[in-house]
Amino acid sequence: MQERVEKARDLLVSSPLPIAEIAMACGFADQSHFTRAFSRVVGTTPGCRQRHQR
Repeated sequence: MQERVEKARDLLVSSPLPIAEIAMACGFADQSHFTRAFSRVVGTTPGCRQRHQR
């Protein structure tokens, strides 16, 4: 899980892909699953992370 979240974190700041596509690319079932897992590991949502890193 940690590795998938790390990969997603990199994609959020370096890729123009929407969050749903990043979720799928990193092996999450859907965007909701990704958001829950990401928030648990990182402490913030993927959308917040994406907005503040660009």
